[in-house]
Amino acid sequence: MIQKLGLAINVKELKPRPHHLKNYYEIAERADEAGLYYLGFPNMVSKGVPGIETFTYMTSIAMRTQNIKLGTDVWQLPLYHPIKVALTGATVDIISGGRFICGAGAGTIPIEFENLGVPFNERGKRFNETIEIVKKLWTEPIVTYHGKFFNLKDVVCIKPIQEPHPPIWIGGGSDAALRRAVKHGNAWAGATWPFFGSGEVERFSVKDCIEKLKEYCKQFGRDPETVGVNLRIHMNINTNREKAVEDVVKHFDVHRKRRVGGGGTAEQQIKWAVLGPAEAVIEKVKETYKLGADLVILWPMTTDLKSQWERIEKEIIPSM
Repeated sequence: MIQKLGLAINVKELKPRPHHLKNYYEIAERADEAGLYYLGFPNMVSKGVPGIETFTYMTSIAMRTQNIKLGTDVWQLPLYHPIKVALTGATVDIISGGRFICGAGAGTIPIEFENLGVPFNERGKRFNETIEIVKKLWTEPIVTYHGKFFNLKDVVCIKPIQEPHPPIWIGGGSDAALRRAVKHGNAWAGATWPFFGSGEVERFSVKDCIEKLKEYCKQFGRDPETVGVNLRIHMNINTNREKAVEDVVKHFDVHRKRRVGGGGTAEQQIKWAVLGPAEAVIEKVKETYKLGADLVILWPMTTDLKSQWERIEKEIIPSM
């Protein structure tokens, strides 16, 4: 069994054509056969990049795989009604046979909130209320709830297979996100690059975040061993760094040129992503495990995910 390794499949950069879908299905099936732990599906709603709907696609992947976990990376909960979140999550969990992971975040892109008529400055409080309601809907027979944003009376929801509910991974590098991960989640979903405040000013390193998680565990009376650490590595495997950089730039030109906020810039990715031969990615993966990660998720920055997967399959997985 390989160490816990995951792969991100960005459906917002998937062209909605049958042959593209076939390639992505093949990657998912091979990742499942290879023993990968997790497939992550980014979930954006209204950004300037067209893409197919995440949960419909995730369900179709569930029908083609047997063991691999399937999760949102991450689901921006403040943009959804909690009944919709609970019903969708439970449905995916049932169809997948108990393999759904609810990766959740408060959101960082103002225009997504603006387009959907949700105040951006309320996202944190909306997130807290939503996750509380969703957990109730997943675990209680009938739910009545009176909050600032939502009022429910005698609501009944189907229950997921996993008990008490699917794992909840809280994404983000802010102090609030780390606090939510301990208060509401089963794990923190972070990244191996630094988290920034305004501009290019580094706010938290991964080590800082892990230490803060421990502090919040003490504050909320949780055993740190019960809060997992899952870290993403943005990467591109190529014959050399120059060719990898070229593919990353093309990736941004082709897939993200109309992107509004989120995901950083090509320049930031070139600075912080792991670009070059497979050995560099292997070294970074092993370093990330030593840092304290329970799961490492590879996020290829590329215009050709199939080729990147083939190199991951042949060069990265055998080293785990």
